Amino acid sequence: MYAVEMINYGDLDVLTDTQTAQRPEIKSKQVLVQQHATAIVPYDVKFRQGLMGTDKPTPLIPGSSVSGQVIAVGDEVENFSIGDRVAASTHLRSYAQYVAVSQSLLAKIPDNVSYETAAATVLGAQTGYQMVTVDLDIQPGESVLIHGGAGSVGSAAIQAARLRGAQTIYTTASSTATAYLQAIDSQVQVIDYRTTALTQALPEGVDVILDTIGDDTLQQSLNVLKPQQGRLVSLVEDATDQRVQHSYLKSNGQRLETLLGLVSVGKMSIKIAQVAPFDAENMKQFQTLKHVLGKLVLTFD
Repeated sequence: MYAVEMINYGDLDVLTDTQTAQRPEIKSKQVLVQQHATAIVPYDVKFRQGLMGTDKPTPLIPGSSVSGQVIAVGDEVENFSIGDRVAASTHLRSYAQYVAVSQSLLAKIPDNVSYETAAATVLGAQTGYQMVTVDLDIQPGESVLIHGGAGSVGSAAIQAARLRGAQTIYTTASSTATAYLQAIDSQVQVIDYRTTALTQALPEGVDVILDTIGDDTLQQSLNVLKPQQGRLVSLVEDATDQRVQHSYLKSNGQRLETLLGLVSVGKMSIKIAQVAPFDAENMKQFQTLKHVLGKLVLTFD
């Protein structure tokens, strides 16, 4: 089958096209998906660079987002059939024409949601949605600070927090992203992290913080987190402060299906910056782009 492989860890040259990758064999609780679209996500770039560890032997097929059609099902699979349009976030192996996916990760794609939008949703947006609805469990009336609102995690978290009834939502971003963010949520208050200190922008503090950056940002966030009921989830690192929880995406098909349902009815918006055909050259080009507003998607059609 056709795939993009990593022949080693390192710079972009380790990504290469292959027509001879082995088509996966599914287990009893897996389905085989023929890919229609996959997204470029920061995790994939860091994995290729070796920043997420180098213990997995190469060559290997990287990639974290699946969006396609079921063409085979294992004998213990329930609720999925050949022909279903499905999406999932996998750990590796999505940069390929066919992907074996566990049914627990799978979500059906609503008829009015494109494969491209589904691919753009499965990792970053699912992460932001999980952080707001599960890890932080934002309640109506709370004040919320979401770092990196212009990214896929942050933009989904802003929208999910609004749906949960958050009273005031702040986000950090560059001033150039303000219009983009306010098109997503007209009431979001954007703090330019390059010119404004958090303590200056939030003198009364906030109830809830989602940290997508870590390091100094996490430490500065603790200065504006309310001392008693405040809670902070970081996707990057831990801290000794008991109000801080380190978390990560726990991909879940049912939750993803709920999220795609919200996209379907217009309650969540997933922005796509650019779409190109799936091949190693386009993947390399997309992985060099910085500070893109919206997702980069590769299509197999």
